Amino acid sequence: MLTSLAAPLLLVLAGCVSEGHETSQARPVGEVAPSSSPTSPAPPASPSASSTPTQTPQRSGATTSLFFGDSYIVGGAYTGPDNSMGAVAARRLGWRYEIRGGGGTGFVSGNRDYDIPSFLGQIRQGALEVGPVDWLVIEGGGNDKGYAPGLITRRAVRTLKAAAKRHPEARVVLVGTMDPTVDGFADTDGVIGALAAAARRLGIPYVNAQRWLEGRPQLVGADYDHPTPAGHRVCGRKLAKALRALG
Repeated sequence: MLTSLAAPLLLVLAGCVSEGHETSQARPVGEVAPSSSPTSPAPPASPSASSTPTQTPQRSGATTSLFFGDSYIVGGAYTGPDNSMGAVAARRLGWRYEIRGGGGTGFVSGNRDYDIPSFLGQIRQGALEVGPVDWLVIEGGGNDKGYAPGLITRRAVRTLKAAAKRHPEARVVLVGTMDPTVDGFADTDGVIGALAAAARRLGIPYVNAQRWLEGRPQLVGADYDHPTPAGHRVCGRKLAKALRALG
């Protein structure tokens, strides 16, 4: 849950790795649920990314969207923001989109290597300042798996409230981390439950992406953490299906 080995871009334009600043309902099927039910740190790599100017949300006839999260949403290690699962999902839905986030960050974690704060810190620094959008999709949690679930829930609630305050016009959706593991999912079970609890508390739709690449190790890169370009396409299709189901 969670960007290439190139030098980092600007944080606000952002991109999955790990810290401790402050930046629905889960169903086992891992698709989407209305707000009611319940990774390893990525390598320090280009932790920031943005979509191209042609994708910048504008209030026009097209649905506009902002995808915010860790390197899974910005295309960490093997691809880039315009080929990440967020961008793939937006294009399949016919949405205009912006990609923002921080590699190696999460609801609790920040990226010390690149001095990027956690999600709440990034929001306070202006990461969501893109103008009005119809959808705000927040993905993450993989870099938080070493923290207590209660702490993750509390930080997620604060983060989601801050995001909703920045975008009161948008439909906010929480996406619980995809886990690309080849040896089980126990290490991210706590994160998935913690984020589902946060979504329930706020009445926000929750998409459980934990097992989207289960049984498909060929779609995970050599770092055993980040999806390959093909993996992003698979996750993007699943994300688009989940968002479409929300109407």
